[in-house]
Amino acid sequence: MNLIILIFFFLCQPLLIFSTTITTTTTTTTLSLQLHALLSLKSSLVHPTNTFQDWDPSVSLPRPGAKPVWCTWSGVKCDPKTFSINTLDISNRNLSGTIPDEINYLTHLHHLNISLNSFSGPLPSSIFNLTFLRTLDINHNFFNSTFPPGVNKLKLLTYFNAYSNSFTGPLPEELVQLQFLEHLNLGGSYFEGEIPKIYGGFNTLKFLDLAGNSLVGEIPAELGFVTSLQHVEIGYNVFSGEIPSQFATLSNLLLLDVSSSNLSGDFPIALTNLTNIETLLIFKNNFSGSIPASVGKLQNVRVLDLSNNKFTGNIPEEISSLKNLKQLILMNNEFTGNVPQGIGELPALEDLFLWNNSLTGTLPQKLGLNSKLQKLDVSSNSFSGPIPPNLCFGNNLMKLILFSNNFSGQLPSSLANCTSLFRLRVQNNRLNGSIPIGFGSLLNVTFMDMSDNDFTGPIPADLANAVKLQYLNVSGNLFGTGLPENIWRAPSLQVFSASSSKLTGKIPKFEGCVNFYKIEIEMNDLNDSIPWDIGHCMKLITLKLRGNSLTGIIPWEISTLPSITEVDLSHNFLTGTIPSTFGNCSTLESFNVSYNQLTGPVPSFGPAFSSLHPSSFVGNEGLCGGVVQKPCDTGIETELKPQQQKKSAGTIVWILAAVFFVGMFVLIAGGRCFHGTCQRRFVVEERELGPWRLTAFQRLNFTADDVVECLSMTDKILGMGSTGTVYKAEMPSGEIIAVKKLWGKHKETIRRRRGVLAEVDVLGNVRHRNIVRLLGCCSNTDCTMLLYEYMPNGSLDDLLHGKNKGDNLVADWVTRYKIALGVAQGICYLHHDCDPVIVHRDLKPSNILLDGEMEARVADFGVAKLIQCDESMSVIAGSYGYIAPEYAYTLQVDEKSDIYSFGVVLMEIISGKTSVNSEFGEGNSIVDWVRSRMKTKEGIKDVLDKNAGASCNSVREEMMLVLRVALLCTSRNPADRPSMRDVVSMLQEAKPKRKSPDNGSGRAVVHGGAKPPPLPQKATLEC
Repeated sequence: MNLIILIFFFLCQPLLIFSTTITTTTTTTTLSLQLHALLSLKSSLVHPTNTFQDWDPSVSLPRPGAKPVWCTWSGVKCDPKTFSINTLDISNRNLSGTIPDEINYLTHLHHLNISLNSFSGPLPSSIFNLTFLRTLDINHNFFNSTFPPGVNKLKLLTYFNAYSNSFTGPLPEELVQLQFLEHLNLGGSYFEGEIPKIYGGFNTLKFLDLAGNSLVGEIPAELGFVTSLQHVEIGYNVFSGEIPSQFATLSNLLLLDVSSSNLSGDFPIALTNLTNIETLLIFKNNFSGSIPASVGKLQNVRVLDLSNNKFTGNIPEEISSLKNLKQLILMNNEFTGNVPQGIGELPALEDLFLWNNSLTGTLPQKLGLNSKLQKLDVSSNSFSGPIPPNLCFGNNLMKLILFSNNFSGQLPSSLANCTSLFRLRVQNNRLNGSIPIGFGSLLNVTFMDMSDNDFTGPIPADLANAVKLQYLNVSGNLFGTGLPENIWRAPSLQVFSASSSKLTGKIPKFEGCVNFYKIEIEMNDLNDSIPWDIGHCMKLITLKLRGNSLTGIIPWEISTLPSITEVDLSHNFLTGTIPSTFGNCSTLESFNVSYNQLTGPVPSFGPAFSSLHPSSFVGNEGLCGGVVQKPCDTGIETELKPQQQKKSAGTIVWILAAVFFVGMFVLIAGGRCFHGTCQRRFVVEERELGPWRLTAFQRLNFTADDVVECLSMTDKILGMGSTGTVYKAEMPSGEIIAVKKLWGKHKETIRRRRGVLAEVDVLGNVRHRNIVRLLGCCSNTDCTMLLYEYMPNGSLDDLLHGKNKGDNLVADWVTRYKIALGVAQGICYLHHDCDPVIVHRDLKPSNILLDGEMEARVADFGVAKLIQCDESMSVIAGSYGYIAPEYAYTLQVDEKSDIYSFGVVLMEIISGKTSVNSEFGEGNSIVDWVRSRMKTKEGIKDVLDKNAGASCNSVREEMMLVLRVALLCTSRNPADRPSMRDVVSMLQEAKPKRKSPDNGSGRAVVHGGAKPPPLPQKATLEC
């Protein structure tokens, strides 16, 4: 028997060896294919940050039984026994390019994540050959065209996230065949048509997101059959009809979002059966009628948002029983009646928004007592009675917005101890008593508006101690006392308004007045003189002291304030003359001293006084001069002449001596500068001409000496213009700024410096995200320097016409559109939101700067003009190729010239060509060339820049929409050009159909994971 066994062993041994050899060979082949797949993937992708540097194939094949080297590569995970790759995660690496077919060699792949990249074109169907996939994540890419067939081959798939791509066409129906699918996110694309009824056939689906597409039709009732659903987002589409009654069977649903979906009808009664629901969002629809009492069945709801509908009737009492409710949002409806008192006792309530309804009665007096209330906004209703006393009982209240109601009684003293509070708006009510003491000790409060009430007693002096308070309005009250002596020493206060508040006594001295932009204390009973130390208010733009009992003279220091724009001292008892220094105040736009007791001549020079209306000076019998059309008495001059003649000889001597010394100084300084070799010595010379004066338009962490010292050591010139040189300068704090230094005192200097001062006039008062921000201005007797925020991405001219424009990764159409819209919004602000209107008059790509996020910032206001009425300019300002045709011969200044220039800029953005080019023909501009090419279909293709993606049909259509706007803007007849406000609207309608990383909804709900950082755009689109 033993012999037989031994013979059998020797006969079988070769077979065992042969079998082992086959297994080893197969394993080796499989591993080799995995390596080949990874290396093919690496070579097919564009990875500018060299993210695959650790994918080093120097060790090509492992020893049998050893762990392959690629199992240690970033994003790669292998099975610990077979070493087969089961996970590949290359998300958030700024990747583009194509996914090769060799990815099919990863036959045992279970998890594939390529999200948060810049992949475009159709989704590669080769992915669907990875039949062992459990999870597939492609969210936040630019995959476009219709969804490819074949996804039904992924039989084991449980998770599929395709959120925020650019898919078009119908929703894929093959997904229903995936029997194990639990998570499906197709939101944030451009899927069209109706939700397929077959979607009611999902058996295991828990998460469904179809929001933010272009879906239409009615919501299919069949979705109500997917009883496994826990999370449904289908809002931000264009549905019709109502929410199906079958939704009542979705008993496992935790979140339902059908907001902004064009739905109508009564409140969906079926939703009240969703007893497990935690978040219900049906805002921004057309629902109407009353809220049913059965809403009280939603005992687990935490967020209930019914805002922006047409609901009427009372807020049901049953809401008071929702003990888990954190956010109740009912704003912008038509609710009436009282708020149920029980809402004030909800223990979990954090946010209550009821504004813009027609609610009456008192607010629940226990509101805040049993909760962690953070935000309360009930403004624009008809509430009355007292403000609940315990709103900040848990010290969590951040926003309290109660304006435009009929609240009465005192402001609760507990609010003055609410350390979490940062915004308080209780204006336009009937509150009385005194303002509680204590608000000044709050470390977070920034905004307080208590105007138009009946407050009495003193304004608390401790308000000046609030370290972050920027805005304080107590106008329209009944204080009957004086201003706090320390009010101007408030460390952060920028706007202070206490008009029509029955204030008495003197205006406190202005010591410490460093941050104030606006002071309004008009229509009171303030007396005595205006303190002369108002010169401390270096940032002051508006000063309104009208309608008081002020006496004494007008302090000349007001005219030295570097940003002062509006001064109203009318209806007082001021005496003396108007200081002649006001004539030198280049920033002044409005100056009213009517109905005082002023005498003497009105300044007849300066930019403001030459355009002021005589009504600004009426009621002053002693004033004279051209503006008031009353000649000054020359007898005074006659009486003075003898004295002047006696002193004339000595005066002439002094003048000649002064001229001599000035001439010597100029010769010496000129010689030093002439023999110098670089601008550093010129900067040193300027320092010697000091002292330097820094005018800041916001809080700065550096001084004028820091700027001058930095310029003396830098040669980083960003550009040169007609008025000066722009340098890049790094301050001692590390902050980088741009410094525009005016040319020295040579020919045309006076005109150029006037242009720079015009830039200060305009930019110092302009605040808009698309207008370059002026930080400050440095000047001495010989030099002026403007300090700007630094723009790291250069100008639009660099982007479109620079040396590497063809390789520029951020010159695609989405980025160009974003820049065009930003410029339009900036110019729209100048035209429609500034008073008087500001016309830029030199709009061109080199004057459009780009910040770190590629946001456009309009710059170079050297020729900007403030428009108060129809007027003409003495010279043509602007740049050749951008000037409106009528401007050269009419010299008429209006907004239409900017609109023409903007149209030219749009044409450059669309075509990638400069405004003047030899290929346009002699004497032709880009406008002439575009109009001639528009006559043929082939010509239109020449106009659209292929570097922006014009080879793709969808992008070409988007570019054509913007081109039509450009053609309107460049109409030969100015009357045919649209306003800038209309231009912005038209551009918004032409928004590219490609998604940014942000879903734009502004909601707190997260779509399939955390929101990613912004992604750079590709230069071209694959169609």
